[in-house]
Amino acid sequence: MLTKIDVCNNELNIPKYDNPLFKSNGRSIDLSDVDVSEFKGGYALQDEEITAKLKEYARDAFQDIFVADGKHPIQQEYVDTFKKWIDSAKLNAIHGLDLYPHASITNGTSEAFQMFMQRHNNRRFKIMTGDFIMHKVACNNMDVDWEWLSEHNGIEPGDALIISCPFSDSGCKHRGMNDLLLTASQLDVPVLVDMAYFGMCVNIDIDLSHRCIEEVVFSLGKTFPVIGARAGIRFQRHETDDAVLFANQNGIVNNFACKIGVFCMLNWSPDYIPYKYYDAYYAMCLRNELQITNCVLFATSVDPKYTSINRGNTDTRLCVSKFLLENYNVYKD
Repeated sequence: MLTKIDVCNNELNIPKYDNPLFKSNGRSIDLSDVDVSEFKGGYALQDEEITAKLKEYARDAFQDIFVADGKHPIQQEYVDTFKKWIDSAKLNAIHGLDLYPHASITNGTSEAFQMFMQRHNNRRFKIMTGDFIMHKVACNNMDVDWEWLSEHNGIEPGDALIISCPFSDSGCKHRGMNDLLLTASQLDVPVLVDMAYFGMCVNIDIDLSHRCIEEVVFSLGKTFPVIGARAGIRFQRHETDDAVLFANQNGIVNNFACKIGVFCMLNWSPDYIPYKYYDAYYAMCLRNELQITNCVLFATSVDPKYTSINRGNTDTRLCVSKFLLENYNVYKD
C-alpha cells in the first residue's frame, strides 16, 4: 500500500477544510479487476445532485430562446457569468486573465483550436506528447505542418503552440510549461492555453501574463455532465476577426449551451467538484496504488498493465470519474 508521501507526486497542497459532505472513514472500492479499457477517455462525473437539477431545469428552461435573429440576452449573461465563475475559484490561482478582455462563446474548446490553427496555418505546430489528440487530427485535416514537442525537439522560430493546463495526459500543470512560455515569448511563438479541465482541479497556479499567449479557452463539459451542450468560451488578448467573432456578433451561437452553462455556474462553483470528491478520490488512489493528480477525474500509474491506453509518456493517465462516483457513495456511508 502506498503512503501519503508516495502518492503526493505533484506536491499537492489542497487547503485544509472541514468537509460537511461526509465523514472520513477511509473505505474504498478495489479496482484491480476492472478492465483497462474502462479507464480510457476523460469524462465528467455524473454527479447525482447536478444531474437531477439539470433535468428539472431543462423541463421548461428553453421556452424563450427561439428567436429568429438568434440574438438573446443570455449570450452576454453567459460571458459575464463565466468570467465571474473563474474568478471565484479558491482552490486554484489563475493570474492575468484580465489581460484577455475579448470574450467569445465557442462550441466547447475545439472550435477555438481550429480558429487558432487557421490563423497560424503558415506556422509549424508543436504538440506535446499526450496532449489532446484532436490537435494532431485537425492539423492533418487542414494540411498544417506539425511535430511532436520533446526535450530533443523544442520551441523554434516559426512555431505555434497549443498546451493544456492542467495538462491533458497528467492531470497536473506540465513541468515544462513555464519554460515553454518563456521561450515562446522570446521567439514570438503564439500560444493558446487550453483550460478545459478547470473546474475539477486543485492547486493549479498559472501565470497568463506571458506575452506569447494570444488566447485562453475554457469549457464546462469536463466539470459538469453537459459535454453535449458544447459550452465553451475564448478569452483573447486582441480581438481577432474570424468565424467565431462573426458568429458572436450576429447571434449565431448556441443559446442552449448558454442557458445550461449559466445555470451550472450560478449553482455550483469551480471548487464544488474537487471539494466534494477529493477525500474519496484520495482514498481510492491510496487503496489502488494509483498516483494522485491535480484533477479528481484522473489518476496515473506506471503499471505495465495499462500500456494499451498509454498516450506516449512514462505514466499512463486513467480516467476514474465513474469509479470515483461509486467510491464516494462507499466512502461517505
